[in-house]
Amino acid sequence: MSRRNSTAPQSSRSAFTLAELLCSVAIIATLAALSLAGLSQMKPVMQGVYCSNSLRQLGAATSLYLADHSHKCFAYEKPGPNGELWYFGFETYGSMDSAEGDRVVDETQSPLYPYIMQVGGVEICPAFPYNSLSLWKPKYQGASWGYGFNTFLSNVNVLTVQHPAQVLLFGDCAQVNTFQSPASASHPMLEEFYMINNVFQTIHFRHGGQANILFLDGHVEKFNMAPGTLDTRLPSANVGRITPPGSMQYLE
Repeated sequence: MSRRNSTAPQSSRSAFTLAELLCSVAIIATLAALSLAGLSQMKPVMQGVYCSNSLRQLGAATSLYLADHSHKCFAYEKPGPNGELWYFGFETYGSMDSAEGDRVVDETQSPLYPYIMQVGGVEICPAFPYNSLSLWKPKYQGASWGYGFNTFLSNVNVLTVQHPAQVLLFGDCAQVNTFQSPASASHPMLEEFYMINNVFQTIHFRHGGQANILFLDGHVEKFNMAPGTLDTRLPSANVGRITPPGSMQYLE
């Protein structure tokens, strides 16, 4: 009399039916779509966080520079015999004569460069629309700088600033260009810009309609656009001001 083999399988596994397989595929597709939707909503948030952190690092680089230069701020621009030393780099006069997009700036000669290298490469904001060829007009060869400088701090001893927590240092910046090819009055384009003052519409509200602003004491705030200051030549770009034209608030 033979004995049943105890290791033999007791039952066979049932296969998926076509309906069950299609149902599983539909569930997986739905979950993937929900995940992608969540990621697309998170992208602008993460860009804003990255930008705020970059501005804080620029603040740290500026603090290091000030400590080494008797608390005197760098100049917005400084003409020389061979070119212009901007706070973000050096440009020869020959480069200035080149077509827009072909100009060259040597960022290694920026007064901030040694200090930026200590805190990390933080000059470019991830929310600037560099990938939009119909919207972005390069000024230099490729992306160069995404933030503007408060020009009223040029060559200022910051120890004389009475309320550093109320004076901006850098901020999200851009300019609507209608006068340099390939931009024109009938085809306005957006370009990087480097100046924040009491007149120009140069603050770029690129984070869900808000702009990140770094103050002299190192903190970052989000600002909405001041009413009536939108640059209407290219309204979709969200370029304007945080204060009315002529206001010196946050500048000195």
